[in-house]
Amino acid sequence: MAIRSGHYRHSGATHSADHEFIVLTISILFVVTLLYTVLITLYLRNKMNKSLDNCLAITDSSLFQIGTGFLGDIKKLGIVGGMFLRPQKFLELGAIDVEQVNTFPKKFKYMILVQVALVALTTLITLVFFVWVHLPDF
Repeated sequence: MAIRSGHYRHSGATHSADHEFIVLTISILFVVTLLYTVLITLYLRNKMNKSLDNCLAITDSSLFQIGTGFLGDIKKLGIVGGMFLRPQKFLELGAIDVEQVNTFPKKFKYMILVQVALVALTTLITLVFFVWVHLPDF
């Protein structure tokens, strides 16, 4: 690495500013994901319970070890997201009522699926960064 006539040159390795930018981006994604998860859980917690009251995946807290309280509601949100992504698996378990899942409001479905996508995106970006950091000539 040499500095010549005011120009910065490097041998292809990333600069520490790149690290800081990536860590800042990942941190912002984590905060956005956390805030969106909290807000959507507060907004949908009673709506999920009312709309899916015949689904064992929601009403039977021992089936998936959901628990109670706010963390239990966050787990329910994840289970409902899984029900929309893979309904056949939940149907094999007998844990869902197909009629209630089909009549669940589309607006709420999209809100839950955006949350699942946001978590997946944040996780993917974080994993890619951790792999990139451990590559040779980093």
